[in-house]
Amino acid sequence: MSQTLPGSPRIFRFGSFSFDAMRRLLVRGSQAVPVPERLALILTQLLQANGRVVSKESLAVSVWPDEAVSDANLTQHIYMLRQLLGDKAKDHSHILAVPRQGYRFLVPVQATRVVPDEPFAADPAALEEIASGTDFEAFRHYCQGSFFLAKRTAADLRKALDFFQKALVASPLYVPALIGLARAYGLLGSYWHLPPDAAFPFATAAIEKALMVEPGNAVAHAVYASSFCYADWNWERAREETEIAIALNPGSPLIRNNAAWIDVCTGRYEEALAQARLALALEPSSLLNQLLVARVLLHWGKYDHATAIMTNIIAADDSFHIARRYRAQALLLGGDPQKALDDLERLPGERGEDPGFRLPMLGRAYADLGEKSRAASVLEKLRELSRVEYVALWNLAIVAIGIGLADDALAYLETAYERREATLPFLKSLHWFEPIAKDRRFAALLAKVGP
Repeated sequence: MSQTLPGSPRIFRFGSFSFDAMRRLLVRGSQAVPVPERLALILTQLLQANGRVVSKESLAVSVWPDEAVSDANLTQHIYMLRQLLGDKAKDHSHILAVPRQGYRFLVPVQATRVVPDEPFAADPAALEEIASGTDFEAFRHYCQGSFFLAKRTAADLRKALDFFQKALVASPLYVPALIGLARAYGLLGSYWHLPPDAAFPFATAAIEKALMVEPGNAVAHAVYASSFCYADWNWERAREETEIAIALNPGSPLIRNNAAWIDVCTGRYEEALAQARLALALEPSSLLNQLLVARVLLHWGKYDHATAIMTNIIAADDSFHIARRYRAQALLLGGDPQKALDDLERLPGERGEDPGFRLPMLGRAYADLGEKSRAASVLEKLRELSRVEYVALWNLAIVAIGIGLADDALAYLETAYERREATLPFLKSLHWFEPIAKDRRFAALLAKVGP
């Protein structure tokens, strides 16, 4: 079959649509639809003609080069293509049939080429442009932001935000920085450092802007999937965007990482583990990807296996504190609060980190060890902090249920639902609330969050 030639335009823009001919992706606003191969070939020819008539013979030879094709077959494909473009039965606003000749596209078309979203080293021309062009300042800030993004602490994520914003001051449509900004806001929200309304709207706005500039950017679609997951609990859209991202770039560790979390939140633990292992295979030196495998196992309830992997990570890099804190979580859920407490006491106390993880885990460890008064003191401290800064109500609930305050725990979780906390997709996979698992109010929460 005919293929898009190197040097041919890859992105066609017309009306409210963009079409990525190489990746066969039709985009309208932030909605992206994969186009079947034959329909994509027909659409590409019509767009390349830009208003000129394309004969039926030309379409037939290019799309069905080795087989005879009837007019009825071609007409059926044109009909399906019109449906994709939203044309009504008697209102052909995009594709016009020219009697006894062929078809032509009615909407003016702009054609451009774009640099694919692959490593810079794969395109020397792109490297040269970055090194000498107007985007160098944006690229420099983007690199610094990416460094802090990988560290994952609250303070570092805020530093990453600052650098990505500086990159966008230098170049407002710089897609890597838009994606970085969306990821930083998303992590601040999903790691419970910012309330949902202070994180996810900004993440969504940034990633939708990135997709407007580069509709075929695979990583942008993966980040968009995360937004649907944690911000909206829209599991169908999250999975659709994930599938688009994987189809566009199946070899991206970041995309596989995000896919694993979509699977965790939707209870598909075996699939999540497969995605996590693939991310690690693609980038075996990454401690974050090793930790991803361990965390998927933790959510699956395989605490011993998760703990063993995190122990290996800590042995490799004792300063990688995020592994120690998740090992403490696995130990608590696995019924070993004393070892969890040992880990928690070795974590550095940081004002930005403590309300999101260390303090609630300390409170739960004290409660599980029978030290109810110490646990109650931690709960009161979290309550005091919540008056002046963001503390996820989920964390208050974890400590409250540990000291037997079931009604308080349920009230915290119900308010967390009203506030759309990014914690709640983990209600099914993190079993902090077993004492109230059969309560009708808890069951109602599970049903409302879904999937």
